[in-house]
Amino acid sequence: MKNAFMPGKKSYLRGIEKEDLPILARWINDSKVTHYMFMGSRPAVLDRLLEQWEHETKSEHDIVFTIVSRKGEKIIGSAGLYTINWISRSAEFRVIIGETLYWDKGIGVEITKLLTEYGFSKLNLNKVWLGVNASNLAAVKCYEKAGFIREGVLREEIYRNNQYYNAIRMSILRKEFYAQKGRR
Repeated sequence: MKNAFMPGKKSYLRGIEKEDLPILARWINDSKVTHYMFMGSRPAVLDRLLEQWEHETKSEHDIVFTIVSRKGEKIIGSAGLYTINWISRSAEFRVIIGETLYWDKGIGVEITKLLTEYGFSKLNLNKVWLGVNASNLAAVKCYEKAGFIREGVLREEIYRNNQYYNAIRMSILRKEFYAQKGRR
């Protein structure tokens, strides 16, 4: 596990490196990967990704990781906590598993739990929230397995594939996460 920051059973998280950006660009340009996402409506350009990477690595409000499979040490995705609000102690969770061979393997649940625990135990957050396309049933199920609770629906929030989609706002509080973890 090269430079593992947070190890899981199937994958681990490490800091995102400049060399990871061409792989991320490939995923952003893959319409299958971004079918339900905001990203992918514009082509990924390495200069723009480099600028974003430089901003995120310097920002105290975004902490972004590369997801690496333990088997084969393959880069398979990216995840992070964004727009961290240090006063209200909340952050937005985002994830992309770009390598489609790794979908439906439980890695999304594992990464969601790892980053949620990191937010609560290391960053002293009280709430981690996310937005998910309501039609992305696999993602909704993943977040529910990780303990997230639906807060509400944002009607016609996302425009992709020549149509509008509802988004579901979900979150988990520190006390809920640790109560669930104690039951396992």
